[in-house]
Amino acid sequence: MFKKFTITAALIVCALALYAVEGDHSFNLNVMSVEAQPAVVPGLPPGVMMRALHANPRTQMNSALLSYPAGYREPRHYHETCGHYMYILKGRIQTPEGVVTPGMFLYAAPDERHGPFVYLDESEVLFYTDGPLDFIVDDGK
Repeated sequence: MFKKFTITAALIVCALALYAVEGDHSFNLNVMSVEAQPAVVPGLPPGVMMRALHANPRTQMNSALLSYPAGYREPRHYHETCGHYMYILKGRIQTPEGVVTPGMFLYAAPDERHGPFVYLDESEVLFYTDGPLDFIVDDGK
C-alpha cells in the first residue's frame, strides 16, 4: 500500500514565503544567514532541518540546504510531480546501492522509487527539485 502525500496549493504558497529568495532573477546569498527551520513535508518523518534558499514560481524549482541528524531514516518513497537532486556536502548516507559520501551527487527521477536512506552521521545536503514536491511513501504493504 502506498501513502500519498502532496503539498496543496495553499501549502506551496506558505512554503514559498519561507524561501530566502523567490523569483526568476540572479542573486547572491550567504546561506548561513538563512535561519534553519524544521522541514515540513507531508509523509517525511520529523527531524530534518532546512535552510530554504530559493523558490522559482515560474519553473516551480526549489532549492534548500537540508541537515539530517545521525540515525535519521527516510522511508522508501517516490515523487510524481518532480525529480530531485542531492549533492552531499557532509556525512555518510546508507542507500540500497551503498554508502554515499561528500562530493557525491544523486538524482531521483519522477515515479522512480528510492530509499530507504539512513543517515549514518550528521549530514548536510544541497537539495533541489525541478517541480512541485510531493512525497509518496512506498511502505511495501
